[in-house]
Amino acid sequence: MYQRELSVAKAYINRSVCASGMRRAVALLLVLGLTMPAVTQLAMAQSSTNWVTLMSVTDLTGNSPLQPSQPLIAGHAYNVTMKVVVPYTQNNSDFSASLSAALLTYQGQLFWNVKSLHYPGYNQTTSTPGSRVLTFRQVAGTLEISSIFEVPLSLTLYTSAPANFTRHLTAANFTLMTVTVTGVAAPVGQLTVNVEDQTIQTYLNTYQQKSSLVSSGQIDPAYSAIVSGILAQAQALYQSGLPAQGTSLLNTVQPSSFPAPPSTTTSTTLLASVVVAVIVIILLAVLLLRGRGKRGFSEGIVSEVQKELALLEVTASKYDKALADRLQALRNRLGEAD
Repeated sequence: MYQRELSVAKAYINRSVCASGMRRAVALLLVLGLTMPAVTQLAMAQSSTNWVTLMSVTDLTGNSPLQPSQPLIAGHAYNVTMKVVVPYTQNNSDFSASLSAALLTYQGQLFWNVKSLHYPGYNQTTSTPGSRVLTFRQVAGTLEISSIFEVPLSLTLYTSAPANFTRHLTAANFTLMTVTVTGVAAPVGQLTVNVEDQTIQTYLNTYQQKSSLVSSGQIDPAYSAIVSGILAQAQALYQSGLPAQGTSLLNTVQPSSFPAPPSTTTSTTLLASVVVAVIVIILLAVLLLRGRGKRGFSEGIVSEVQKELALLEVTASKYDKALADRLQALRNRLGEAD
């Protein structure tokens, strides 16, 4: 009798526990069902990083349109138009478009121009287009805005100690504009560009021109190794932040300085001497990099190299007057480059 009553009691307890567990499971499902939309929206906000699309870029200084892949030029002003696609509505939430603090105003104009005046999240009465930050309510839809600004000259300039000389370096992947959502740390969209300056542009254009002289037949292929060496050292100067010095070195590569190579053994030896002279010029470029700011020291190096070239001119004049004249022209250009 006692054993039967004990079994009944155990069964009742098990049924009670199962019922209690079921109630807890149902309650958990209800909680999850209520909170899932909010969790999903938060996850979407954190993972959506492509709200912004670049539509057009106009160089106001040069009065010309740019391709999206083209760099901006420090010191120029631009009008950039972009599209912001908001994928979903979230109550009591805003999103902001923020311009980089490094950008400047252009001729007193406002930073922002909202083109989609009928976007539901845009409130014209509270909008502040003169501010770097433009805020909208988060409503699903498409918003088109443009921004006018000037890129400062200082963006590509870096002053180094102790020689206190200025380097010109490309500002790669510079962030023009960022879109963020209230309460979400990661941005949901960004516009990034490369920024160069006129000194860098001049070097790049000169390098492109000089690098094609051999392939286009303007300089004899026999001088290919010499030209390639000069191009490589010019690139080293450019990558070190000295594009002006790189341009000066590139400008010594002129078709008139490379006559048709002589065919005799003696003249071949003379050509080897010219190669040595070019190597000396390359070493000069490296020394200019290290000793920039000490003009007297640099001028001394230039003078020594010019003397070496003058000796080669005397030797060359015995075999090829035209080659001697070209060496003299190269020596003169070296003086101008300094």
